[in-house]
Amino acid sequence: KLILLDSLLQEIKYRLTMWDKLVTVLMLLITVSQSSNIYQIGLSELSSLVNSNRLSSLSSILSSQGSLAVTSLPKDYSQAVRNIKRSAPACLEQLNYPQFYLPDGSQRRTFASASDEQEDYPDCIREDSETVAKHLDTVDVLISRLITDIAGPENLVWKTQNDQKMRNFSTALFKEHIHVYKPVEGLNDDSGYAAPFHTDNGLLLMITPFQEHPLQMKNKMGEIVETGEIGEDAVLILLASGLPQWLLRGTKSSSKFFPVPHAVPSLVNDVSSRTVFARMKVVPMDAYPSNLAAEEKKDRNLFEQFFHDVKQAGSEELCPIKKPAHQQLALESSWSALKTDECSHSQAYCWMNCLELPTTCPQSPVQCSNSDSKPCCTDTVTEDCEAMDQSCHWECQASNDTTEDKFCNGYGTDMYMQGFTASGNGKDACVILLFKSWVLDTRTKFGLGCVGVILLGVAVEGMLCLRRQLQGRRILLRISGVTRRVSIVLLFGLNIASGYLAMLVAMTYSVELFICMVIGLVVGHAIFNTEAAVGESVDPCCASQAIAHTNDAKQHEAENMSA
Repeated sequence: KLILLDSLLQEIKYRLTMWDKLVTVLMLLITVSQSSNIYQIGLSELSSLVNSNRLSSLSSILSSQGSLAVTSLPKDYSQAVRNIKRSAPACLEQLNYPQFYLPDGSQRRTFASASDEQEDYPDCIREDSETVAKHLDTVDVLISRLITDIAGPENLVWKTQNDQKMRNFSTALFKEHIHVYKPVEGLNDDSGYAAPFHTDNGLLLMITPFQEHPLQMKNKMGEIVETGEIGEDAVLILLASGLPQWLLRGTKSSSKFFPVPHAVPSLVNDVSSRTVFARMKVVPMDAYPSNLAAEEKKDRNLFEQFFHDVKQAGSEELCPIKKPAHQQLALESSWSALKTDECSHSQAYCWMNCLELPTTCPQSPVQCSNSDSKPCCTDTVTEDCEAMDQSCHWECQASNDTTEDKFCNGYGTDMYMQGFTASGNGKDACVILLFKSWVLDTRTKFGLGCVGVILLGVAVEGMLCLRRQLQGRRILLRISGVTRRVSIVLLFGLNIASGYLAMLVAMTYSVELFICMVIGLVVGHAIFNTEAAVGESVDPCCASQAIAHTNDAKQHEAENMSA
């Protein structure tokens, strides 16, 4: 009895240890999944895919991330980038180029040029700048062809008021800037960003990487995209909002391009300087889309109207920041301008996100609050406010009944951070069930999700029974040898996969989904496994083999031999 008791304790200890390891691995995977590296493609591979019109993978990247890194550019390009990084800080300072103050207190000095108003590069970096520009021309041709093939050439046409000649994406103008960022001596606050997350209002941005202080981006899911692994032989390609929201507005192709928010982290206590070479594709201010969707509306949407907010901040900049008389004014106006760039006209900044503004109270003030009606942090509310709260949303300040008819607030979450949460509160986030496209944002979808979860629980128990029957040679007796073994292994794989899915459902911390999962497992057990040997794992993710009693095992063996 002591030996049996000791064996049982060892088994329990082993299973608890395995469970802890699995939970740890899952939590690590969830954490890692919140950030990713930018998609990389070599210049020759990009050329091959564009020339052969094999664009499916690149189209998916542009619609979900809105950015990519073109790598393996020639050696003279990487050497020129290296030389500019080394020489530009002193070069631009000696020539007294315009200087701008940034939200974290650092400074940015800029050389600016444009294709329609060409200005010679400074002599101290002219040769290297011309080398970089030459290779950007090569990349620009390939990216323009890529975007044209994905969007359709008929959707990318535009005209100007002064000249009715039809033009396309490839014939767009561009602005070139060389930016040198420097922290201000004596400042020790490294919180925030030198340039907070914002989306540029041009068509496309190409920018050289800076590994020592890399650019940060966000994909369509709001996850951070890192660029720290990108070397000096590459160029970063970022889609700007002017492409989908101005040129392709009203066309089906507009959804194929995601304008990527990007930011420069604070330079304080990090690097002595940061230098990048940037080029943005733009069109003249009097340009307007001339595709079929724009022609049907008969409304000339001038690029100047779309670019209006940026132009006010200063048309000489790619990421505009007003030049102040005093630094404090600079910080306020810079932050305001960049937050305007980041959010669309129907959104406003609230808890690190651009959230939709309510349409029911256009003339009334709005407030950003969580599900408990407590204020959430915004760009103006920074104290005594709620952060890291997924229920934050904009609502009409005069009335709090705007969410009564909503099932949830429309924003998805794969895990409630405050513990088990019941659904149906219009102020809470919507549950994402396993896949990012499965957002249960209506009662119908949530009901179907509950039914699916119950069926998943039944299936988990059903596959356990099927494996037990197959392994005990009680079914499919004609199958033997390798075929039977392969079938058992495949069923084991399906069993483990479905068990992990069941675990992830429980980890959403949705009360209803958790109850449905338990119901499904109980119903499945009642149907398939009530006569099974006691001792099988109770956790669906690790359920593999039933631990049969000795007498049961002998009985099964005798039955097999007699058969």
